[in-house]
Amino acid sequence: MKKVILFVIDSLHPVVLGRILAEGNAPALGFLAKHGRYFEHTVSSFPTMTPVATSSMITGTWPDRHGVPGFIWYNEEIRKIVDYGATWQGVLKNGPDKVIRNLLLKLNAEHLALETPTLYEKLEASGYSTGNINLFMHRATHQYQAKLPFLIALATGFRLKEEKVSGPSHLTLGQLIHPPFSGRLTTYPRGVFHRFGFNDAFSGKIAAQLVREGKQPDFTVVYFPDNDKNSHLFGPLRTGPSIERTDQQVAAVLDEFGSWEKALEQNLMIVTGDHSQSTVGLGEEYLIDLDHSLKTFKRLKATEEANGDKNKEIAICPNERMAFIYLLQRENEILPEVVGIMAKDPRNAQIAWKVSENRYCVIQGGTEKQLSFSRIGLYRDVYGQSWSFEGDLTVVDALVIDEQKLEFGKFPDAFTRLISALEARSGSRVVVSAAKGYEYFAEGAPIHPGGGSHGSLEEEDSTVPMIVAGMPVRLEHPRIIDLYPMILGHFGL
Repeated sequence: MKKVILFVIDSLHPVVLGRILAEGNAPALGFLAKHGRYFEHTVSSFPTMTPVATSSMITGTWPDRHGVPGFIWYNEEIRKIVDYGATWQGVLKNGPDKVIRNLLLKLNAEHLALETPTLYEKLEASGYSTGNINLFMHRATHQYQAKLPFLIALATGFRLKEEKVSGPSHLTLGQLIHPPFSGRLTTYPRGVFHRFGFNDAFSGKIAAQLVREGKQPDFTVVYFPDNDKNSHLFGPLRTGPSIERTDQQVAAVLDEFGSWEKALEQNLMIVTGDHSQSTVGLGEEYLIDLDHSLKTFKRLKATEEANGDKNKEIAICPNERMAFIYLLQRENEILPEVVGIMAKDPRNAQIAWKVSENRYCVIQGGTEKQLSFSRIGLYRDVYGQSWSFEGDLTVVDALVIDEQKLEFGKFPDAFTRLISALEARSGSRVVVSAAKGYEYFAEGAPIHPGGGSHGSLEEEDSTVPMIVAGMPVRLEHPRIIDLYPMILGHFGL
């Protein structure tokens, strides 16, 4: 049976990949596309943030089931805000030890729902070996001792020395967890200036090493992070050079099989992204300042706990072009006030909240357009999901065709994705998604004026290309959650 390699390129934009493939500037990806099936648009999670999207890939579920709501979110169980390190200022304010503990340990051990099995867990339970290179979603049954580089250990006050990390039969996490290096250490980009091994070249070299040494697992995820940084900095449509450099790492892995044709004879290879990005305007007017808009409410700060005296009213959790506004008390009073404030601003494309069991409401900022919807109904979308609705479908750019067929435009799979954000873990909240060109600003938020950003329900943030080579695929409307059954099916599960 063929082995499987899943290459995940962070912030992979469909237009950019299509362009460099047409130009012939990504020969390895071009080879896989030519000998496989190329999907231009595969729908990602909402919000389109890496921990959320990669959790969806690895579990085959949306956040309402896998339990990872965003990069920044409010954990009602501990009554605190969780931040996986969105900004260096936030890392310093929250404490490096807390942020690294969230990302390295709690993300997989506590935040990712235990009742939702990962691909690694499912495959290894059936006797297959699995591997993960640099992707932070890695929960499985093997235990690893993390070895923090001196500078990270120093920043955390040496408080994470004895911690164990769960993972598949092979796990590489930069310099934190890695196999013995083959060849000279200098060939593996490490250290503070190379993000301690969390870079494309490090990922590629470890993947190539596993193949060369005959240690390639039956299923391996190889994560390439560099393109995300370049997209944020230069804008998503200027990421051709970084994707071309990623292509060189994919080519190096294919080379280890002797020929690219032999690589495909022995492997099913999948290339995709976790999410894409869209361009943010340069002026201050493109930043939606939630701290200012919601200044009349007592806000829970990143370092605080919502304690028993009920003195905090809301928690604002910005996720670039999307934000959660959690309601910590007096929900029936605060919710209409928050919605009313957000509804006045046309920069908010959608403001959504849960009305009752299986009933949700979404309105469009700057207009009086409103829509309520439910999973129970006579209308069906392209995924076979059933719906009922009342109000204006233009709020989510949807329309009814052929009487009972519901079709979404620039907000793909909008109803399901909104529900998944509103139902991710417990707690009452309002969800806001920004209009094209805008980004949310609040304490702890990373901002990218004039660059690229993501998070929103918008199509450009939400769709990634996907290449599947080495097996026939019947998908017509792919979503990133389809990777899970596709890979399990390949192994007969």
